[in-house]
Amino acid sequence: MYMPYHKKTVAVPAIPLNVTNYTYAADNAMVSIPAKCYDMYQAKLGLTPNWNDRQPGGPKGMFYFRISDPAKEYEMLSEMGQSGCACGLVILLHGTSGVTWQSGSYGAMLSGMGYVVIAPDSHSMPASMGLKGVGKLKKTADIATANYCGKLNPYEETCGTWELPFCYSTQADNILNDRQKYQEYVERNYMIRKLELDAMVATYGSELLGSTWNRVFLLGRSEGAMTAGRYFNPMLHQKLSGLILSGWSCEFNYFMSCADHAKVCGDQCAKTMPVLNINGKVDSYFGAQDSSVAATVAANTTHGYGGHITGNCHAAFTAQGFKTSTVVDFPGVSHSIMYSHDNALRSILGDFLADPASDSSTWGSLKRQGCTLDAGIYQCDADSGDQVPCVSYVTNPAAPFNFRGQLAGCAASMTCGDVKGIYKSNGCCGAAPVKAAFMTAPKGTAGR
Repeated sequence: MYMPYHKKTVAVPAIPLNVTNYTYAADNAMVSIPAKCYDMYQAKLGLTPNWNDRQPGGPKGMFYFRISDPAKEYEMLSEMGQSGCACGLVILLHGTSGVTWQSGSYGAMLSGMGYVVIAPDSHSMPASMGLKGVGKLKKTADIATANYCGKLNPYEETCGTWELPFCYSTQADNILNDRQKYQEYVERNYMIRKLELDAMVATYGSELLGSTWNRVFLLGRSEGAMTAGRYFNPMLHQKLSGLILSGWSCEFNYFMSCADHAKVCGDQCAKTMPVLNINGKVDSYFGAQDSSVAATVAANTTHGYGGHITGNCHAAFTAQGFKTSTVVDFPGVSHSIMYSHDNALRSILGDFLADPASDSSTWGSLKRQGCTLDAGIYQCDADSGDQVPCVSYVTNPAAPFNFRGQLAGCAASMTCGDVKGIYKSNGCCGAAPVKAAFMTAPKGTAGR
């Protein structure tokens, strides 16, 4: 397959279909756990807390680690579900670059809200498969986690663009050069991610989807959102409390070969499953503006493909008859959302995770000043005043930490004395109890 933008011919092999070839993603997953779970399982985890949400203002004391002993560590994660130290489980599917950048930040954000987050790592594919993979992986102790807005890189090496067939960079020129081959290419790319998730469910489904976890969510970011949107597995979907798609539009575009493949969960899941879609309104890949890759490819009548491009999942949710769906666009925002709209994003995620079946018009994250509902789609500002949370991929200490969403009850399981202690240790006063959940508890109160 010739890539004119990169002036390179890429040989794309067939994808092995034996699901046992794909256990590596779950066996090398990156895991974020809440502070309460870390306190409870510190003897098994070792080290010290190494994972904080955005500072100043966000939760601290969480733990981030790479799976290294799958049998023992998935058993431990199952025990966490029984212990009550977490509000639920989030399975996070990362974007093209792996468990880096925003995919890592989402783990810090959601573990700070009280959720265990497991991110199967597609880039841990062994070199022997010859499809993708970064080579050497960092050990937990070697991962730099201090900069919430940074790369949060868990890899010792990289897979450069087209060094391997599925280490790719999306460019319209490459797609339009040979649409039939590119359609075959994106289907094979999806198949890799699908088989990784199949392997995770087949191998660790009893630990993650049995009776231990009462609340399970599937969250996808970018390529991971495309995968999460298309994917259906009866064992997983019968357990899901909700589906979250960040940076994906649920419509026929260059990322799939036909319109049927754009249907959420292949149109096989229950339409009572709550669904949330969050996008930058001018997403450079999937947005409705003429300059996006999706719109550029769809508009080319001789070499392109794709349907009507809207840039979000509203049309798909409506057409498929989902009973509880919420779609949010951030005007002026491209594909990367949290670097400018971290406050708005976390508040929306908090509301959805706390009560996914609720009417989103009642959510504090959406009924605030700065959000409007237009033709079934919320349009929201950043809720950050004149300071952006991230400047040149470095956390901005001047940016406010605003949380207007709802926390699940398990994330605020503290006594009045605990709350007073938290206020005292953080030098705070006044009556704003929601802030207490985002402060560091004094030693001895965590885990109650």
